[in-house]
Amino acid sequence: MVELKEKLLKEEYHKQKNIKNFPVQALLDISEDESKFLKELGLETIEDLANKWNEQYDKMVKKIPKERVNSWIAASRLVSLEETEKVTSGAKIIMVGIDNAGKTSLSIALKHRGALSLLFQKLYALTPTRGLLRSKIEVFGMDIHMHELGGQSIYREDYLNNPQQYFIGTDVIIFVIDVQAKDRFEESFEYLKQITNVTNALKLKVPWKIFFHKSDPDYEIDEKSTEVFGSIIEYMSKNCPFFNPAKDFFRTSVKIRSSILGAFSHIFRGISLIEQGTKEASQKVAEQLNADFFGLYDSRSNVCFAQYTTGEQYVDIAHNAYYEAIETIVNIREPFLRIRRYTLEDDANEIFILRDLHFSGDIYIMAVLTQDEEMATNLDQDAVQEIIENQLRDWIEFRGYAAFPLD
Repeated sequence: MVELKEKLLKEEYHKQKNIKNFPVQALLDISEDESKFLKELGLETIEDLANKWNEQYDKMVKKIPKERVNSWIAASRLVSLEETEKVTSGAKIIMVGIDNAGKTSLSIALKHRGALSLLFQKLYALTPTRGLLRSKIEVFGMDIHMHELGGQSIYREDYLNNPQQYFIGTDVIIFVIDVQAKDRFEESFEYLKQITNVTNALKLKVPWKIFFHKSDPDYEIDEKSTEVFGSIIEYMSKNCPFFNPAKDFFRTSVKIRSSILGAFSHIFRGISLIEQGTKEASQKVAEQLNADFFGLYDSRSNVCFAQYTTGEQYVDIAHNAYYEAIETIVNIREPFLRIRRYTLEDDANEIFILRDLHFSGDIYIMAVLTQDEEMATNLDQDAVQEIIENQLRDWIEFRGYAAFPLD
């Protein structure tokens, strides 16, 4: 922790304790005038800046260059982590739920690029997770640390008795419920209540997401199950201030990979600092291409970290088309182009285009749905790439600031 202080704090604060209570001017690159401005916004301490930045972000960037604001937020989040939690330069997502809910299958399905039959072969060979299982995916230069908490009762007791060891420093908690295990709804609901109680006791301001998993296309959810799920959403709305019933629950299934890709992409965009910037960039690209959907995917994780659509009906089409196209690409490091045509229910003919883009030595994948035949035939890849790169420059600079060698 000493090295972190030296990197981010002014010298007079290096030997002091209780970092989270330090005034914002303790950060190395915040001037006295800037600290006064932050205090006027109610961001007096490093902890305030780390936890409440999103409430005042628009006001901050109107007066201060966005790249500086982003660097302050990154620094405050890093130094405010508890010393009991290993410091990382990315985000931490916890997946929790009772055993056999499908937590491991979610992360495997997200990253899988092969045929669906090969995915099922992997899933059939899975064994129950014992204790804590860590994995990592990288999304546009940001490390996403996935912490899956094994759901067997012997492990649940440890999480509930030592919550600070598992939950401190968390950016998002995902609770996974098996919609087909009707005989275990009560057990799952009770465990959810226990987890929310301990996180509330720790005063963690962490967003919650509920996955109603194994919502397969051929499985019909009955009226009684619907009532249970409604009770869960109602409970979360009343007991978790950082749960939004309108957007924080998802129906997921490994048989509908777009459901998993969409859920995790939504979560990542919410915990990063790039959502608004990439939305604006994506809209500009979509308008230039006369497209109903534009998405930019990370080739390493499949996450769609930037997207814009003129209608939600196009999102699932694009995500499913993305997976189908990726299955046929043998070497993702080689340049590629995929085009496919779809006829929708209103007889609209959509052209799906998938091709690679390159930023700072990394490969990303662009997906487009458009009805414009001429544009699809004469796609200007260089112009598209230039727009995206210009719009994402602030985020690239922010990642360079945040990715300190902390190990």
